[in-house]
Amino acid sequence: MFTSFSEQSKLMFPTHTNWFYDKLVDFQYQRPHLSYAVRLAVWQENDQMKEADKKTTIKHHVPWIRICRRLLKNMLSEGHEAGKGMTRAESVLYINTLLDKLEINRQQFKIPDADPENDQYSYDKWMTWALETICDWPDNLFQGPSAGDGAGTKIDMPSEVPGQTTPGLRQRVEGARLKLGKYIKGLDINLYEVDDPPMEHEKYVPTEDEWYMPQ
Repeated sequence: MFTSFSEQSKLMFPTHTNWFYDKLVDFQYQRPHLSYAVRLAVWQENDQMKEADKKTTIKHHVPWIRICRRLLKNMLSEGHEAGKGMTRAESVLYINTLLDKLEINRQQFKIPDADPENDQYSYDKWMTWALETICDWPDNLFQGPSAGDGAGTKIDMPSEVPGQTTPGLRQRVEGARLKLGKYIKGLDINLYEVDDPPMEHEKYVPTEDEWYMPQ
């Protein structure tokens, strides 16, 4: 769940109440589990996966946290300058544009019945769905052997293992990486770049059913 904070959120006595046009200054969030709708979309990708292999870990090619950090930075520091963030109105336009560019089917991934312009609760609910949907974009996800993501610090490349690597998998995720880099300003898609480790709120909460957890 993402909770937004604006300039007025930090004041004991806000000077106005037009929350939708306040500039964003911070988000608090907890990284969620991968939804069933996303897992189903990954299974249905044209990777010719065997049924038995569907209960293996679902992995992110470009790490979830790298995408998330960049989206938040773009909204909180427009032009990469602290204090120059987008308003909530601008952020909705920005995220909606990305959803369109990535050709994400809003109904397939269960868009919530929430108008982000109605009130702050609805905005946070919609933004939570939208950010998580982009960070868990199925085109960027895969299953099977790979080089590893360094605990979320680097891009994870599927391995080319004869008899195990599904045809077209590397091409598919590489295409997704290039598309993410094209449309998310400032997103680093360098295969060799290593990020800072995820912080506590960026990690998963362990469960007894971990087979589907992405990396």
